[in-house]
Parts: sequence; structure tokens; C-alpha cells
Amino acid sequence: MTALIEHRVSTSLVDVERALAKWRSGAHSALAAHGAVLRHAARCERTVERVTAAAGDRPEGILRDAVDAGLMSADEFVQLVGKPPADVPSIDSLRDEDDASAPDKRKTLEALLTRGPVLVHVDARRSEVSVPARFRADPSLVLRFGYTLSPAIADLNVDDDAISGTLTFGGQPFHCVLPWTAVYAAMVEGEQRGTVWPEDVPEDVLTGGGDSPAPVPPPAAPEAKDEAAQPRPKRQSHLKLVD
Repeated sequence: MTALIEHRVSTSLVDVERALAKWRSGAHSALAAHGAVLRHAARCERTVERVTAAAGDRPEGILRDAVDAGLMSADEFVQLVGKPPADVPSIDSLRDEDDASAPDKRKTLEALLTRGPVLVHVDARRSEVSVPARFRADPSLVLRFGYTLSPAIADLNVDDDAISGTLTFGGQPFHCVLPWTAVYAAMVEGEQRGTVWPEDVPEDVLTGGGDSPAPVPPPAAPEAKDEAAQPRPKRQSHLKLVD
């Protein structure tokens, strides 16, 4: 199991080295090189998750992937498992980050919403985003969606194009539409882990540059705990990387 993870890490680092070499030569921007590092982290984390999940009930799948990686011969596999590698499904530990196994945003949000209110990170500057005017210059706006909020989001909708619903800002309702192209991270409120799509993170959010959005006035005290959605102050969290 450890050998398979080490193999995945080492082969993934080759891509990182190539990206860094292109950055040093001037062929890549610093952001592109940084993106390669983020993809490496996401790729390796998924491999660890898949191998760990299969260790208990699908150990033969781990061995199958070891054969595919050249870490074990087919004869050794047959001796251990009693059948050829082709008869054992892979656990996809070597599948690349660009394939269909990477969770798409709709499925991710649907799963997170079953666990509680979700904080959705969005680049509100994108023209297709619909939020109150005072937030439209914010590249790192965080909005709160959920099925059990008060006031309730009666029209909460998650489809192939966007997450949308009427949220309350300072006591005023506004129908927000966040297309997936503008969403780059999400996490369940109160949890320390979430999901981030590094290729969609705005460049100035990654680098810490760009113009700061105008400050948002806080809601009146009696309404604060009833807000269905409101910008949240940034706090340190651990986001799961996804490509």
C-alpha cells in the first residue's frame, strides 16, 4: 500500500518539476507553476483516500493497481490473489485528476448540503453571477446556503448550471445565482475541511493581490442570527483540493 502511494507521489512530482522548469525558463507564469503544485497535492490526496478506503474490503484492488504501476508482476498477483489481474477491478488509485472521477461541483454541493449549511466561495465579479450590487466587486465572496436556515431558502436550487436561491441581506431578500464557473470552494459550516477547485480560484485571490472590495456593513443586531446568507470573515481552514 505504501509503495503504491509513493509511486503515485513520485510520478506526480515529475509534472511539478516540469512546470517549475518552465517557470524558471519564463515559459510558464508563477501562477501556472503554483497550479501544478496544487494539482499535485490534490492528486496525491485522492490516491491516499482511495487506497485507505480499499484497504479494509478491497485489498486485491490495491494489488491490481500495483500491477498496473509495475510494482508487482502478474504472476506474483496470481500467487497472492488466486486469479489474474484482469479479473479484479481497479480501485483507480492511479487515475489522473483530469478524468471524470474528480467530483463535479454540483455533486459536491448536493452532498455537502445534506450535512448542514454550506459556505460557498464565489468570484462575484463574474458577469454571470447575480448578487446584491454592493458585493459585485468581491473576488472572494462567501454566501451561506442550506435547507434548514431561518429564514428558509424556499427556492434553493442546485442544477447543472448553478446553485441559486433567495438569500437575505440585512433583512432584504435577493435572488442569488452562482454559476459553477464562478464557484471555487465550498465547506460545511463549522467543519474544518472543505473542497476547493484550484483551477477556478481567481488569480488575485491566489496571489493576495487585486483591489479590495468595499467593506460590507454588518446587519442589524436583531437580524444577524436570522440571516440566510451573509459574507463571512476569512478564517483558516483546510480545504480538500480537487481538479
